[in-house]
Amino acid sequence: MKIMNITRKKRTRLYRDIVAQIRQLIQEGSLSPGDQLLPERQLAEKLGVSRSALREALTALDSMGYIDITPGGGAYIKKMGMESMVEPLAAIMLKERENVFELLEARKILEVEIVKLAAQRASKSDLYQIREAAAEMHNEVINNRDAHEPDVNFHLALARASQNSILYNIMTMLAGLMKEAYGPSRNELLKDPEQNQIWCEQNFKIYEAVKNNNPDLASKLIREHLQMAEDKLKVIFGDDDSD
Repeated sequence: MKIMNITRKKRTRLYRDIVAQIRQLIQEGSLSPGDQLLPERQLAEKLGVSRSALREALTALDSMGYIDITPGGGAYIKKMGMESMVEPLAAIMLKERENVFELLEARKILEVEIVKLAAQRASKSDLYQIREAAAEMHNEVINNRDAHEPDVNFHLALARASQNSILYNIMTMLAGLMKEAYGPSRNELLKDPEQNQIWCEQNFKIYEAVKNNNPDLASKLIREHLQMAEDKLKVIFGDDDSD
């Protein structure tokens, strides 16, 4: 069982103090994935806080994906991968519809710059992956099958082609957030065969721009592509301001 160097803080904002201290220990590596926290009573005594304040902090850490609480088995530090951050963030976003459109806005800003880098840096392998994802989506569309996975793969292939691992990881997290935050609405969006065909054609045009090392055209095309998707989602969400 992990013995932690946690110091007692002022009695104000105890819940936040506890969360901050444990998060810091995780980030510093003093607490590693799989480590078990002290039993509740001992941890509360070590911190000099009430057990109720500690429970509140542990519940928050659990919802944030930092720890895993097993009834009767204690609390363990979780591995902080992308997947462990997606669900709590999506849960927050679903509470406010405006946040979903802020996510779309962030994605558009990010992908416009990603595709510029891809047009300058894509390797032959990257180009193959981008085209394969575009072709797979087209194949799913013409056979009236779910095109969600190949569509995500297309955008992630573009991010990978940027040769920037940070941008790729951010896009991976955004893809998970989008699936959680507006998955059902997005499924509705992909039911329109005519619209799907347009998006497939756009994907191939984006691929050609990247292949031909044309960052300006590639960014213009992906901006139009994402704006069209956003406009359609606004109609589904009932937020269309066109009238």
